[in-house]
Amino acid sequence: MNVSGFQAYTLHQVLSRQIAKTEFVLGVVQSIVNTINIGEYQHVQQKVVEIIVTLETMKALLLKSEIEAKRDDFGYIRPHHPTLQVAIQIFPKVYPTFTEIIQLLGASGLMSIPSEKAFGADDGDLEHYLQSFRDGGEERVKKFRLAWDLTMSSFGTRQTLYERYFFGDPVRLSSLLYQSYNREPFIQRVENFLKNKD
Repeated sequence: MNVSGFQAYTLHQVLSRQIAKTEFVLGVVQSIVNTINIGEYQHVQQKVVEIIVTLETMKALLLKSEIEAKRDDFGYIRPHHPTLQVAIQIFPKVYPTFTEIIQLLGASGLMSIPSEKAFGADDGDLEHYLQSFRDGGEERVKKFRLAWDLTMSSFGTRQTLYERYFFGDPVRLSSLLYQSYNREPFIQRVENFLKNKD
């Protein structure tokens, strides 16, 4: 049994971090969409909405963990542990999808990302040929370079792996939730329904 509450407090902090990271990803994705003016396409909107749904779901779970918090034996308010256990099941599954969304929306723009030094030596061609609907070439490249760093660089690919396995084996995490989640009230509801003759 987790007497100290360490797990609940740690999961609360991790969920807060995941929410902040999802907000950042959403900002990067929407910046790409705006820069290349692709927001009118439904398949693009659907991809952005996947991130929005994840963000709002995780925020709702964080809030639920706080609303259902209880004072523990030490007098501290402890976030609701089962809710946090559910919440940490989400991010390892969706973060690789976020990476894929950025790659799909960025497309060839993620390959045309010359260095800042190249722009310093540019006679205007890079600025001209790499401009987008909204931004000049250098500004567009900065946004795409950030997206590349987040998803495709050695740092970015490590981040995807990190998020997949932050808490260890995802199957083991699911097993822990299965073993600890109280399903008896729901079983009883079914039993009561089946006993009802009316």
